[in-house]
Amino acid sequence: MTASLPLVVGLPGLEITETERETLDQVKPAGIILFARNIESPDQVRELVHSVRDMDPRPFICVDLEGGLVNRLTSLWGALPSPSEAAAAGMKGIQALGDATGAACRALGIHLDFAPVVDLERPDGLIALQGRTLSTSAERSATLARAFCEKMDTWAVSGCIKHFPGLGAVKIDTHEALPTLDHRIEDLDEHIGVFAALSSDIPIVMVGHVVAPVLGESDSPASLSRHIVQLAIDLPGKPVVLSDDLEMGALEGLGSLPELVTAALRAQNHGALVCQAFDQLEEIADHLRREANEDPIFADILNEGRSRLGTLSRDLCLQAAAVPAPDDETVAQLWEKARKAVRTSNAQRSTPNIERDTVG
Repeated sequence: MTASLPLVVGLPGLEITETERETLDQVKPAGIILFARNIESPDQVRELVHSVRDMDPRPFICVDLEGGLVNRLTSLWGALPSPSEAAAAGMKGIQALGDATGAACRALGIHLDFAPVVDLERPDGLIALQGRTLSTSAERSATLARAFCEKMDTWAVSGCIKHFPGLGAVKIDTHEALPTLDHRIEDLDEHIGVFAALSSDIPIVMVGHVVAPVLGESDSPASLSRHIVQLAIDLPGKPVVLSDDLEMGALEGLGSLPELVTAALRAQNHGALVCQAFDQLEEIADHLRREANEDPIFADILNEGRSRLGTLSRDLCLQAAAVPAPDDETVAQLWEKARKAVRTSNAQRSTPNIERDTVG
């Protein structure tokens, strides 16, 4: 039997064709990530998830659902507040966002949400401008991220903290180009401190595509750097560590996709994301297995990633089996509750506090 590979991969469309089944059977990825292109209706998504897991029950199902701009489920239940909007509404807002995202994922058979972003809000930082951050404060970011994930946990959906070592001050979109951190070490230490504070409670970390000279790595993006990935592995919770999507523009020109996947795994990420290039998966799998056959050290790295992601998938699936899925109407109500929490908070903040010298 062909061994699985520590990959999280995207699917091309709304259903799986016979050719795609053959590819998945040959590659045997550890996880499947869903995007808007895979989503038409709740029943269709559930059928897609069922067809994946009917072929092989091992892969976990995940999605990138932060709220705001990053919402793959808009066609099902509409808009969600951004993390920044929910955070501005306080604990009630962030808990409502976590409840809504967790319920939606559980209703669809999704085990893992690649949220929350715990990069700290910094002046002119692109992620903050996009509404994806929680706070300027490390302590408050950790508190809100934990509350968000605790609400998702009630639906047996796990979160993932990102983007290690911290993209808060980055002004370039890593989907387009590779940024270099110009943080002082004290500021980057504050970013990393959020990951350290959360890693025991949210033991899945995504490493971003950014060059971090202040951490002693001037040549490679963090996601391909053995040194920086090791910093993530060594966080107190000993988390599962995943690369961000290896097809992003930040890595353009650094190698072919099979070479980038190999480099990410050689850096000892436990898993690598390949979100778009389904047609290259067999080539990637062949490349990884050939490298492992020729290099026992790389074979051990693949085995470690396979083991960590296999354990993660087993745990996620056991958790989900213990929690009944909500119906679609319940999810719709929770999404509206999340929107209302932000509207109410905005209204309260915009109401002037008029001091009167009379009663009434």
